[in-house]
Amino acid sequence: MTETANPGPAPSRRMLALVVALAALATVAIAALLVNIFERKQEARNPFYRVVELNDTVDDPAIWGKDFPMQYDLYLRTVDMQRTKYGGSEGMPHSPTQADPRSVVARSKLEQDPRLKTIWAGYSFSADYRERRGHAYMLDDQTFTERQKFAPPAMCINCHASIVTTYLKLGNGDLMKGFNAISDTHMTYPQIRQTVKHPVACIDCHDPSTMQLRITRPAFMEGIRALKASQGVANYDVNTMATRQEMRSYVCGQCHVTYYFQPPNKRLTFPWAKSEGRRHHRG
Repeated sequence: MTETANPGPAPSRRMLALVVALAALATVAIAALLVNIFERKQEARNPFYRVVELNDTVDDPAIWGKDFPMQYDLYLRTVDMQRTKYGGSEGMPHSPTQADPRSVVARSKLEQDPRLKTIWAGYSFSADYRERRGHAYMLDDQTFTERQKFAPPAMCINCHASIVTTYLKLGNGDLMKGFNAISDTHMTYPQIRQTVKHPVACIDCHDPSTMQLRITRPAFMEGIRALKASQGVANYDVNTMATRQEMRSYVCGQCHVTYYFQPPNKRLTFPWAKSEGRRHHRG
């Protein structure tokens, strides 16, 4: 008698259902992962929620603050006046006048040490030299200082005002042309002062589209290019060639720096044409 081979037990329906369920779960998980990756890429392109659209025509920090309320709050805190171990000054009462409407000023260093008047005789700081206070005051303190009696060059405002929009307007969209126009036309400080409204603000250090750090002061661009050229780096463009860590220093260094006014038109110049000029980058 011939026996028929036993093919074995048929696949369990329960096992088949389990395989199908696992396959479905894997498909859902992969799909969720892909969606998450896509969303993160989109967030990277727009890393913040835009309440208002920003561009290089918006220099009011209060408007930028609508997109960045936390950062704007920190900016507003620069109005605080208090002495710390790092500097600063107590608020000193001041009687407002038509020429100087301030009701509070920083402490005078000339009153603390009268010898400074003799040391700086003939120099503008012999008329008025005060302790530092926050960025909120930097434009008004320059506008109403007694040093204005010495008729400072227009480009003294370079490091005290939010001046990006002024440069762009004077240069028809070109920062360098606008910068040159101020010296070439022999603008006075009162004239350039009428073109600005705010002390140094968000627009001066951040790209309004990406919020990346950037350099907006042409004098710094020229100075750092000359320095790099003296070190063998040709055609250095600080905004495309600087590292992230360098930019964190450069955005402050474009204002906290030593400079001079080059004759005959008192053009603002950073003296870094030679590599030893690096020591000037301290401000």
